[in-house]
Amino acid sequence: MSSHFAVVVTLALAILLTPETLVLGLIVANDRKRPLLAALAYAAGGVAGIAFATAIGLWIATTFDVDPNSGGSWPGFVVRAAIAAALLVIGLIRAVNTLRDKPIPDIVENPPERGRLRTALAERFPRLARELQPGAELSTGQRVTRAAAAGFAMCGLHPKVFPIAVAAGHQVTEITDTAQRGLAVVVFAAIAVLPALLPAVIEVIRPGSLDRIRRGYERLMQKHGRWITAALLLGAAAFVGYSAWEKFPLR
Repeated sequence: MSSHFAVVVTLALAILLTPETLVLGLIVANDRKRPLLAALAYAAGGVAGIAFATAIGLWIATTFDVDPNSGGSWPGFVVRAAIAAALLVIGLIRAVNTLRDKPIPDIVENPPERGRLRTALAERFPRLARELQPGAELSTGQRVTRAAAAGFAMCGLHPKVFPIAVAAGHQVTEITDTAQRGLAVVVFAAIAVLPALLPAVIEVIRPGSLDRIRRGYERLMQKHGRWITAALLLGAAAFVGYSAWEKFPLR
């Protein structure tokens, strides 16, 4: 197996160990009226989000002609350097949060404060803002839509997940062997979508236990998960950064 394959697996594990993804899924799936349906909708949205972000990485590599067999080029260098910088920043944030023992945000007990953009959107779209409130009275269709949107946003757009999936999509294109590239896609998908799927699996196996499992998972990740994720991301950043240096046109 190539080193690029190992990086793809590393990035998949980093997504798996990003606590916010599973925590939000457990919160969304803990719906008062239709928990299983909400969990399935979150899973579908999450899978679509991961596919979207990974496809962005593939598109970037294809558009800028990042050919692993080519010599140094400015597009190839810039793409690799940007991805390495993004992974480095996320890894450092994780490491700092681990050292500071910063708690994982609990949007149930401590809802995030509204920023200017969120306030403006709420004023512009008051009905949508009401539907996004955790305790809002919604129809079944609205609950499904809200859960699916949450899954897509968390797994496809969230700044702690999106750059990692983009980096994985880019790294897949670095694998020259066709069979190994296909295997990398399968392995990445199987690992990365687990946080989106687990709430539905838990609700099927242990109905009504989502909130208790969420609290236990938060304690576990608070103690062990963040430093592992930080190490994975910093290692991947170092590898992609070295790859960028190899493609530096002025070497």
